[in-house]
Amino acid sequence: MKGIEYKKSPPTFEEYFQLFSSTGWMPVLRVSEDDLKKVFGNTWYWITAYQNEDIAGCGRLISDGVLYAFVCDIIVMPDHQNKGIGSAILKQLVKKCQEIGLKRVWLFAAPGKAGFYEKHGFTVRPGEAPGMQLGEFECEK
Repeated sequence: MKGIEYKKSPPTFEEYFQLFSSTGWMPVLRVSEDDLKKVFGNTWYWITAYQNEDIAGCGRLISDGVLYAFVCDIIVMPDHQNKGIGSAILKQLVKKCQEIGLKRVWLFAAPGKAGFYEKHGFTVRPGEAPGMQLGEFECEK
């Protein structure tokens, strides 16, 4: 998208909070501001998009830097969606993984968003190797 600047650095906490809040995920995931602050120290790589110094979107990777990476939080502000920003962020994240030769890049798509990732070469894992998760509510305390 024209006028968008992409940076290989994290947004400020305030910008990330604004982005994350725009998704509606906070009450569903029961995420606090303190939880979101911890994201910064545990993220391997960021791409952040700005338009006129205002946050437009971001995406991040969690990785061991050798074998695997996990794409997290590709978020684009609602007024900037459907303008190619999410695609540009995803392409830059994947490029970083390719540059260092990672073996696998994984992600979980939000409901209704799998088609977006499929357009960028991601495939649904086969039935004999399904993705799985253990949610907080399922963990023994």
